[in-house]
Amino acid sequence: MSYIVDNNRYIIGLNDKKEEIDNFLVHEVIKKIIFEIDRVCRKNDIPYALSFGSSLGLYNYQGIVPWDDDGDVVINYFDRERFVEALKNDLGEDFVFDCDAVNKKYNPLIPAFKIKYKHSYIKEKNRITLPDHCDCKGIFVDVCYFMGVPSNEKEHKKLFWKSKLLMPFYVLLDGFLHLNPKNIRKSLRKYEEKIANKYKDSDYVSQTVIIPFQECPKKYVEHLAFPKHVIYPFKEYDFYGKKIYSFNNIEEFSRLRYGEKALKRLDCDGEYYDPLKRKDRKSGHIKTICIYK
Repeated sequence: MSYIVDNNRYIIGLNDKKEEIDNFLVHEVIKKIIFEIDRVCRKNDIPYALSFGSSLGLYNYQGIVPWDDDGDVVINYFDRERFVEALKNDLGEDFVFDCDAVNKKYNPLIPAFKIKYKHSYIKEKNRITLPDHCDCKGIFVDVCYFMGVPSNEKEHKKLFWKSKLLMPFYVLLDGFLHLNPKNIRKSLRKYEEKIANKYKDSDYVSQTVIIPFQECPKKYVEHLAFPKHVIYPFKEYDFYGKKIYSFNNIEEFSRLRYGEKALKRLDCDGEYYDPLKRKDRKSGHIKTICIYK
């Protein structure tokens, strides 16, 4: 299989000296985190997969999307407790993880885990409404989990009602009043468990229903749920000289999630290219970024 070749330099953010930090530096760190997640999961027999933008990057580029500023991984909802224990016991000393199982201030409205590189620092653009209360604020890979959901998209969207209803209160307490909304967090986790058990045998899966903004931005999101056979079993793919797991059919996943418009295309010379316009190739999360080693 051939892939897009893009060696352009993309600016991810500025460091504390107002110097530009580019994708080449940031991607070296993201790769370190992904390889560490792979090591920990293999050691503890926990299935994982590169997901969302990372699986699209794997299909289009055989690596990270050149202008991306983080990585995405999924595990199964029912493996989450084993994953916590594996990270506690085996995560390397250059890394740290955050989730609400270990940090009661962790925001449940964002991906379930963040695996971070200790020797770095970022200030995110959404730090007011979704603040990071964790001690380490380094470059990260998001880890979410997939759970069964209804095959009917209308019914699936109805399941977001609770998190959408509670999100304004959570943001008010957490982001503006600096109070710990522990009761909201507890309610969301109970609701999540209920839905996961109810649809555990469904033929469709998606990320947890307590993340309220999965439909945004609408111009990039085609579908919210995916046939189970597209996702499982996870398969190995070549990724910067190593074998890394992703979905069973990353082409079909990318088509369902982002649409045909996001997939690589052939030009008149038989070379693959990305149809996304150059002006739209921007990183989304980071305002300030520092890498110390």
